[in-house]
Amino acid sequence: MYAVSQDYLLAMKKPVQRSRMTGRIGTIPFVDQNILKGSFSISHQCSGNEEVQIGQVYMAELNVTFMKNMHIPRYSLKDKVIKPYHGLMLANRRYEDIPLGVFNVNEAEWTSSGVVIKAYDNMIKLDKACTVNSAIGLPYQLATMACDYCGLTLGTTETEFSFFVNGSTILSMLTENDIETWRDFISWVAQTVGCNVMADREGKIIFKAYNQTVVDTIDETHRFKGCAFSDFTTRYTGISCVNIAEKTTSYYGLEVDDGLTYNLGSNPFLQYGVEEAKAGQRRAVLSALQQINYVPFTADLIGFPVYDLMDVFSFPGGLGDEDKLFCMTKYVFNYHGKYSMTGVGKNPALANAKSKTDKNIVGLMSQKEHEGMQYTVFNNVEPVVVADGESKSVMLIRFIVEKKTHCQIEMEILVDVETTEEGEEGAWIENDAVCTVTYYLNGEEIEQRVPVETWQDGRHILSLHYDLQAVAAQIHEWDVWLTMAGGQVSMGKYDILGVIAGEGLAGDSEWDGIIRAEDNVHPIHFYPMFRGVQDSAELSTHIPAKATSQDRLHVLNFMGMFKRIRDSVTATGNVMVFTPYVNQGRVVTRCTYNNTVGWIGDGSAVGGDALDVVTVPVTGVTKVEAYCSNALFYASFDGGSHWLAYSATNRTWIEGASMTDTELAAVPASAWAYGTSVQIRAVLEVNASLYSIDCYGGKVG
Repeated sequence: MYAVSQDYLLAMKKPVQRSRMTGRIGTIPFVDQNILKGSFSISHQCSGNEEVQIGQVYMAELNVTFMKNMHIPRYSLKDKVIKPYHGLMLANRRYEDIPLGVFNVNEAEWTSSGVVIKAYDNMIKLDKACTVNSAIGLPYQLATMACDYCGLTLGTTETEFSFFVNGSTILSMLTENDIETWRDFISWVAQTVGCNVMADREGKIIFKAYNQTVVDTIDETHRFKGCAFSDFTTRYTGISCVNIAEKTTSYYGLEVDDGLTYNLGSNPFLQYGVEEAKAGQRRAVLSALQQINYVPFTADLIGFPVYDLMDVFSFPGGLGDEDKLFCMTKYVFNYHGKYSMTGVGKNPALANAKSKTDKNIVGLMSQKEHEGMQYTVFNNVEPVVVADGESKSVMLIRFIVEKKTHCQIEMEILVDVETTEEGEEGAWIENDAVCTVTYYLNGEEIEQRVPVETWQDGRHILSLHYDLQAVAAQIHEWDVWLTMAGGQVSMGKYDILGVIAGEGLAGDSEWDGIIRAEDNVHPIHFYPMFRGVQDSAELSTHIPAKATSQDRLHVLNFMGMFKRIRDSVTATGNVMVFTPYVNQGRVVTRCTYNNTVGWIGDGSAVGGDALDVVTVPVTGVTKVEAYCSNALFYASFDGGSHWLAYSATNRTWIEGASMTDTELAAVPASAWAYGTSVQIRAVLEVNASLYSIDCYGGKVG
């Protein structure tokens, strides 16, 4: 969970919230008014769609449509960086902004609505060919090497690595491996230390292990209806690992081995050493998996993106259980919409009982299963009737793809058709029965192919065929609906047959513990129970009471509005106040502002250009506050040669970043002792305002 203030935590629990979106694409700033409503979303996950995993290296995906008022140059967006910030209004009516990540533009399409953009976080930079055939070192050193080759920064420290399993073990990479990219390389390293890898909100690559520390308690009053919680807890009590040299698989289990088995595959970093050493490294991974003791779930919340992947929650009240843990392995954040979180997992009670001899070969068997053609078959066990004017699902096949593949779907439906007749006796008009077929894949309608069949009374065969290209490795649902017009169709028991064929299919999936049910509620009509409703309104004159202003009003200085803007420096109560009074009605270009001499430059006013405000050096600063809107701040301790921002995460000053007014005010007093004196710089873009900069405890010089 991202570190936010206590005021933020209180505001995010309120039933009514006000938020904003700001950021930059390249050097171009954007705000809410530049984003097409409903188009901004971020999706991310750290495991597959079926089980809790380690060694995963997923990318976060950002989708957004920027409207035409952005004035983005054509052919300039490829590989541009997007840095969005989400702000939540606090009780004091000031916004606290949190970063959402660093995203690289991958696709940009110009449409009538604006520029439709798809971008990925810095994990995409790991998709470079791995140029080393062998490597040896601590996991921290191996991860650093991968980041260096890809121009990335490793955000997990060497000390943090030492707390991971095998984190202080020298690892060697077996030359015989299936590593093609640096993402493959870093994935195997992550699995060895029991972690997943992702890019953090600053764009750094971090390793993260599962834990059992609850970051937030979300009761039923803060969850939307429709949440689902499984009836089991996912846990692992055994692992299997392929021995590449011997072409065998070894199994390692706990003393009480009654849970799931995790397949480590052919990890090239778990191959070297005597059997005792290899067994020790592999059992260490099993000990990391003991932190996984979670209940699978899905939940929708109000949209505030403060949570991170692998955060652990408590869901008391309603359908939840406050004594269980729930780990988020996937989320979808829709700005001005829902925040959907998911925690996956398998049921240990449904794991197939195997002897340890069986488990010793399961790793190799699962690899061989990918190579042959697999089939998933559907047959109805109850009669189905689709009446005239009705739409109904007649075939629902749930299948698993273990690797990206091509699937062929063959469907044969035997139908008894009874057409609808209209008119009077002796003058009946017989209609044609028209059947429209609609395909759905994972709930999404396939609009490109909609078969239509026309029948008369009698027995018919509806033959259907569809090809699914490049089906992703996950659980899928194939749903076929029939819509009838001009007649009805009846299908008896076993009259509906469907077959899905393809390489890498896993057949029928195990029950995920979630019970799905639905009910139809007929509309309730209140007419004529309630008919005429009368209302009345009275008009009267009220004398308004005298209003007393309680707001802090700054002095308005109009001098120099059309030529120069002057400033003042005053010392009151050991507070240095810099008051430039710059608002969005006055945007000055090719100028800088200095409290000693005022504005420097030609002073021409051009809307849309940036504005710099630089204060004089101040010593003895303990706190700095700014009264502004949409301004960004920097600090310099060497007379303006380097401009820095304070990182609360690293607890130090860094170059190449900026601070919002909230982050500026949160800098601790100890950090301001970084140098003998400090200057504050504010950068204002269009629609930004700056009223004052208050330096507490400071004095000029």
